[in-house]
Amino acid sequence: MPILDTLCRSYQRLFRCSYPEEARLVELHSTGQTGQFLREYFDHEYAKGADSVARFGAFTEIPRGRALDFGCGAGGLTFRIAEACGESVGIDIESERYQVEFAEARARELDRGNVRFVCYGGGTPVPFDDASFDCAFCVDVVEHLPTPEKFVSELFRVLKPGGKLLLSFGPPWRHAHGKHLWTKLPGWWTHLLFPRRVVMRVGGYPEAATWEDLGMFRLTVGTFNRIMRRSGFERLYHDEKINSLLWPLKLVPWVRELFIAEVVGVYRKPAG
Repeated sequence: MPILDTLCRSYQRLFRCSYPEEARLVELHSTGQTGQFLREYFDHEYAKGADSVARFGAFTEIPRGRALDFGCGAGGLTFRIAEACGESVGIDIESERYQVEFAEARARELDRGNVRFVCYGGGTPVPFDDASFDCAFCVDVVEHLPTPEKFVSELFRVLKPGGKLLLSFGPPWRHAHGKHLWTKLPGWWTHLLFPRRVVMRVGGYPEAATWEDLGMFRLTVGTFNRIMRRSGFERLYHDEKINSLLWPLKLVPWVRELFIAEVVGVYRKPAG
């Protein structure tokens, strides 16, 4: 086992983290600098949120009205959604309460009465009435859900007939960075090439830790597509992002999963 640990560490040194801003956030969070982390995380998500909203707006009309930001974190995207939709509600789980409380404070500080936040236990159902939103955003969240099919069903329930789900996530599990540990383990496909216990030790986690403990539920592109086909949603737009030089690999079963970096889609609840 020490040999595998050495190989894994040596393998990581062949790569470098190409996301310096996220490395900065990880450092702030891991060193307990919570206040500074929340401020920089909010700014990061607010800037990124403008791009997210604009990207969805490029291939669908974003409904005006009441919007849900599912998995809102510190609320940066929630604020951007309110700018596009008129009103937004961000929701996240109890373990992220400190982020939700920060977002609430920012809304009061900026006098944004069209933005509010909800913290809940993390199970299903979510605490909203049927048909209570005109659209829902779910950005970089679904891969961290233990039962994504149940949450997709809940998003279907809380949308009004004709309401839209604007969803993106990535990288999926089998992608080179599907483990979502760019800063600690930059090596491509480390999570597929080495045993889990080795990866955990080299990454600085308890040996017995599971991927689920780290919030990764191994969502693949194929599994997600099956969930959406069974969800009742109508597909308005769907794209599986891949390096342009590798696009023919999208046609190869299983192999395609190793290279698809992101899934982006717009789905509509039938109006009938």
